[in-house]
Amino acid sequence: MIREVREHIGDDSRVLYRPMDNLLLPPPWHRGRVVLIGDAVHATTPHLAAGAGIGIEDAIVLAEELAATTDLDDALVSFAQRRWERCRMVVHNSARLGVLEAAPGSEPDYVDVQAESYRLLAEPI
Repeated sequence: MIREVREHIGDDSRVLYRPMDNLLLPPPWHRGRVVLIGDAVHATTPHLAAGAGIGIEDAIVLAEELAATTDLDDALVSFAQRRWERCRMVVHNSARLGVLEAAPGSEPDYVDVQAESYRLLAEPI
């Protein structure tokens, strides 16, 4: 199988070879009756150990929004609005911690970013 895949890779092929990557899609996170949550819209590097947690939060917030209205589109728009900033922070700060881990002398900055991130994650969703 690897040989077959290799044969289809050319100079114009896009190959992602980084060991860790992240993803943050801008809203909307839905189309019609289909909504994406978790890593499908906000995958993060492991530096904050928060990726699974914010995915679980997505499910909770989605359930709350669906219970709050009979208008599906309104619920899905509200869901993404409630989740955007918190998910953006986790993806951004986790990536920032990865960069700081590799930079000599960045321990104070690392601790600051980590502490601020955990403070924000302790706030209600």
